[in-house]
Amino acid sequence: MNKNMNRRDFLKALGVTGGAALLASCAQSPQATAAPQATAASQANPNEKYVMVSNVSAHPYWLDAQYGGEDAAKMLGVTWQYTGPAEFDTPAQVTALEQIISTKPSGLLVAALQPDAISAAIDKAIAAGIPVVTVDTDAPDSKRMTYLGTANYSAGVTMGKTMMEALGGKGKVGLASVPGQFNLEERIRGIKDAFAATNGAMELVTVVDDKNDDAATTDAVVAMLQANPGINLVGSINAVGAGVAAALRQTNNVGKIKAVTFDITEPIIAALEDGSVNATMVQRTYMMTFVGVQMLYDYNHRSAYLENWSKNGIGVLPYAVDTGVMSITKEKATAFKKK
Repeated sequence: MNKNMNRRDFLKALGVTGGAALLASCAQSPQATAAPQATAASQANPNEKYVMVSNVSAHPYWLDAQYGGEDAAKMLGVTWQYTGPAEFDTPAQVTALEQIISTKPSGLLVAALQPDAISAAIDKAIAAGIPVVTVDTDAPDSKRMTYLGTANYSAGVTMGKTMMEALGGKGKVGLASVPGQFNLEERIRGIKDAFAATNGAMELVTVVDDKNDDAATTDAVVAMLQANPGINLVGSINAVGAGVAAALRQTNNVGKIKAVTFDITEPIIAALEDGSVNATMVQRTYMMTFVGVQMLYDYNHRSAYLENWSKNGIGVLPYAVDTGVMSITKEKATAFKKK
């Protein structure tokens, strides 16, 4: 992006064709959602509502996702809503999703951190004629239309390589994660495979439960370091890097033990700047919802050509869109500060 171009100018330059371009991608999965009447995409309709149901809506990780959906909705002349339980609570997320389904929104974006628990509600929305895309974390066994987010295994490989670089190719690593969370398990699998290529030079010692909470992460990492004094790098697989940094400060290990975290929040930016975190893996959460809303809109306003696909049981949307991950160090952290 041109450094002199502000966010609004960038969005105007990008235009509303991003979703349309993605619709030209090869679709792989049949959809059963009822086909609405195609209309002109230029017609603003504030009664057309797109809703994201988050799993932990108050977490700062989701700020960029809120901005992305809001900006896309403004450009399209439709309404955007962001909702979900404030704290990590999958049963409450399922309840929120079912309540939203009853209001008949034009489309849904769902963060499916516990896919087995939420797939039935996603299928219920599809059966009601509401198109659904998953963002950030997929529910591949549901009838969702597409997934927009990080290819988590590949992100794990990239993270593993970043850890190797931080340690000069040799060291012992301890991770903080949430057991059983599909996207995080995929990242850990990628890290393990990256380490496997080092012939034992990189070792994953242990994984502790951070409970998706910074304070819990601090306690878990402090205990992990006490139990495993040989660890020389701590990694967090979800957005709890602030808890990792606090643990290193609390144990007087800043500069002694490296830290590579996942995601970007203001506390993680501060940790990068003060050196308690060496690097963080940043997902494009803004693009997950910015493109997701456009794709749902384009699906609802699809061309006669794509309508023919839909009538013949051919999926209109691409099966998945990898929004990618970036390894960010202190030098680039300021680009992510909220203005």
